[in-house]
Amino acid sequence: MELIKPALYPVSVPIGNYDDITLRAINVLKNADLIIGEERSTTEKLLKKYDIHNKEIILLNEHNETNDAKSILLSIIQNNLSAALFSEAGTPCIADPGALLVNLCHEYHISVVPIPGVSSIMTALMASGLVNDSFKFIGFLSVKKEIRLKELKSLNSEQQPIIFLETPYRMRPLLNDIEKVCGKNKNLIFAYKLTQPEEFIIKSNIVDIIQKTQNLRKGEFVIILLPNTTKNH
Repeated sequence: MELIKPALYPVSVPIGNYDDITLRAINVLKNADLIIGEERSTTEKLLKKYDIHNKEIILLNEHNETNDAKSILLSIIQNNLSAALFSEAGTPCIADPGALLVNLCHEYHISVVPIPGVSSIMTALMASGLVNDSFKFIGFLSVKKEIRLKELKSLNSEQQPIIFLETPYRMRPLLNDIEKVCGKNKNLIFAYKLTQPEEFIIKSNIVDIIQKTQNLRKGEFVIILLPNTTKNH
């Protein structure tokens, strides 16, 4: 597979189940001159899983993106490289580092070639049973509790499903915050460790969800807040 040069290839990778990668994604990763990952250990682990070796790897994450994105782009241009960008899991540049680099590519007229695939957001929606024509994705809530509570209060009045993410270690505090702000009858979808053996998806009210998730270990999850007019049957 011959890749465009210079170019940036944002590549979707599995969110848990390694079988979910596409053939096109594997081909891009194998043929790219440069791999751009978030963390070295997980980047190397994923490449090894697909028998991809001896690749130059550079890191782009929340700690260095602002300072390093432009120098990475200039390296791609000056060395006429094809670069594959992926995040820790799922589709890159969505609530993950990479958007700044993509925007710089457009600014410098460098091709951006998206390689679609798994997304935790779309995977959760597939299992939600929602028939709405629209939804809102807001990424991550604030790490500060007071601000997070205000955000939840605002989101509770939305008349469309609201999708957001949170870090595993804030799973239980977040569920408690939802009950506190939105009330015991608030309906939502809780999707935990999607595509993995421990996958758990429930659509119910917050009290029921808190009870049924008591014994879950920390893990990646997606929340979909349902409008207050939505009823469970």
